[in-house]
Amino acid sequence: MRQLVDEIFAEGPRVHQGETETDRPLNPAESLLAPAELARLARREPVCWGIAKEAGLYLYDTVQPGWATLETGAGLTTLVFALRKARHTAVTPSASEATGIKKYARTKRIAMRGVRFVVAASEDYLPRARPTPLDLVLIDGKHAFPWPVLDWFYTAERLRQGGLMMVDDCALPGVAQLADFLRADARWALRKDLGGKTLVFEKTAPSVRDVAWHMQWVNRS
Repeated sequence: MRQLVDEIFAEGPRVHQGETETDRPLNPAESLLAPAELARLARREPVCWGIAKEAGLYLYDTVQPGWATLETGAGLTTLVFALRKARHTAVTPSASEATGIKKYARTKRIAMRGVRFVVAASEDYLPRARPTPLDLVLIDGKHAFPWPVLDWFYTAERLRQGGLMMVDDCALPGVAQLADFLRADARWALRKDLGGKTLVFEKTAPSVRDVAWHMQWVNRS
């Protein structure tokens, strides 16, 4: 089955519709992207915004059958969670993304029975989601600030003590702010650095909300 993970990442199924974070027309004046790259996103061409293979293999080796897992965003990792027979929730605002993943899974005979797609924006769904315990969370949805922080905030309390919080695309400043906080906070411990792009933190306390500002190392002078 691990060989199938290699195949998935080698093929890179194009289940994403270019720009995944906004539906409105893109104005070149408000984007940091080069014109050619921005034009490609504007065409909504199918692409694969896959997580790095190293991170995908880490997930395969770490997730245990029956684990309760959740990711913001969906893609290659959703297939890995399915392979590991996790009880998985993928939160994505794109119905076509979910359809594309399920269609590709059928070509590989990957059972998706344990995967539930929530087609909604994470900021709408997560605050009202049932507070069931989680073993692992992957933050890989909207990368604009403050969405990575919001996704973390609404899932961190549900994560069991000893559970894992994975944060992808940590090189992006909007995501790096969350990663920097988790590095500094005593309630989290960095367990794996996957090429500097994906970081894995262990939740070392039963709760992350029973805290005041003067108890957080990030606020030290």
